[in-house]
Amino acid sequence: MSSGDIDTPIHTYHCLCTNLLFASTTAASALPTRSNSLDSALILPLPASPPKSEETTHYAILLSTTVTAKLQVITKSDGFEKRWIQRCGRCKVVIAYQLDWTHWGTEAGERHGRRHDVMFLLPGGFMDTKDMIVGKDMTQEVRLGVET
Repeated sequence: MSSGDIDTPIHTYHCLCTNLLFASTTAASALPTRSNSLDSALILPLPASPPKSEETTHYAILLSTTVTAKLQVITKSDGFEKRWIQRCGRCKVVIAYQLDWTHWGTEAGERHGRRHDVMFLLPGGFMDTKDMIVGKDMTQEVRLGVET
């Protein structure tokens, strides 16, 4: 996205408590879904800071989220996952997570710790600004007690 490109739409998303969480040039409905996980998380790429190029087709920025300082280990049927939980900065509801570099094997190289270039958004943990404005009932979107 170049600085002169004003036609690129910006999609904004809020927590269920109405706190602004993140903005993206890609609509959540167009994001890929994590297929090998029971939570069906949406995969949100996060750009390098500062961005490596002005000609990127996707950009996202976190606005009011907090990440847990302590790693959480999730037991799954095929092993385990190391996650850093992202919460709403206001009400602390879980909206997403980031994974540890160990899950990428040789691709990780010498990197370790939290992978900062991708976030996995939990369906029902956030809503589009347009849905918030019209007062959309999000109770059907929220999935509680989903095992991962």
